[in-house]
Amino acid sequence: MNKEKSMTLKEIADKLGAKVQGDQNYKITGLRDLERLQIPASQHKLYFIESKKMLKKHPEVVNCPAVLTTEELASNFKNAIICEAKESRLKFIETLKLFEFQYSPTEKKSDRAYIHSAADVHSSAIVYPGAVILEGAKIGANSVIFPCAVIEPFAEIGENTVIHPNVVIGYKCIIGNHCRIFGGTVIGADGFGFYDHGDDNRHKIPQIGNVVISDNVEIGSGCTIDRATIESTFIGEHTKLDDQVHIGHNCQIGRYIYIAGSAVLAGSVKIEDYAIIAGQATIAQGITIHSKAVLLGMSATQRDIEAGAIYFGAVQAMPVKQMHRSTSHFMNLPEIVERLEKLEQKLLSTDE
Repeated sequence: MNKEKSMTLKEIADKLGAKVQGDQNYKITGLRDLERLQIPASQHKLYFIESKKMLKKHPEVVNCPAVLTTEELASNFKNAIICEAKESRLKFIETLKLFEFQYSPTEKKSDRAYIHSAADVHSSAIVYPGAVILEGAKIGANSVIFPCAVIEPFAEIGENTVIHPNVVIGYKCIIGNHCRIFGGTVIGADGFGFYDHGDDNRHKIPQIGNVVISDNVEIGSGCTIDRATIESTFIGEHTKLDDQVHIGHNCQIGRYIYIAGSAVLAGSVKIEDYAIIAGQATIAQGITIHSKAVLLGMSATQRDIEAGAIYFGAVQAMPVKQMHRSTSHFMNLPEIVERLEKLEQKLLSTDE
């Protein structure tokens, strides 16, 4: 069993560059969620409270044995780690890292993993039992390959990247440095490319491209990212994907983008830097979402979205011609309403 971590308030504060109020030697063994707070509060646990709004919503937090909070709120508590308000969320993240689970395996490369003789696995990389690394694959320094992950031929994994269980990295796909890919994700499956020549003559279009993922990308569980038909499906640095996201072939995803759970991107979608795609959103083939735009949850778009815009909406399916007519009218609805209001005012003035 993993030994429970224990640190004093002072030890935590020193690591955060913060101050302590109250008993500096009070032991902390972890954090608890303020939303699930019950009184009496858990002993030797740290609660995070960053605003007056949170304090008003959870007034019982004043009875907690220890909190991480701001200078403005510190007087409400007996024992506290105190930080500046503008840094409070960052200090909370740093505190979580102090108590994050860390496992150090007793062997770097398990003899129960399959590593092809022509694979290039750095001496500092960790390969767990059941992992499969095939011919020509390359694993960078300090990267971790968990059980049952498969690294196909000539795929490349950068440095300090973690590949969780049951992940598949397709042949010739490239994963950057400091990435994290969670269980069940498949990167580099064939794109959905077929051509029907007549009614009963279906041809599969070879997908000879790959997927390229830049540095510091995190991809959740159960995601699928298809390889390009010819070039590369691309994901830029610091982009974050939630669970069960699908990215079709040839998509070009920029930097610092958020894509939430169950979003679906058809082929050849382009998303520019700093955009946000919310949960269950759907983007049609070839659409461009420009920089800093937002597509809200359960929305669908078949049109480009301009930079900085926020879009929302989905409609009930209907015959396509009827839908096109309805959509055309809907787009003009504000102008139609304005014209009707003017006409109504004119009619009323005539009656008088």
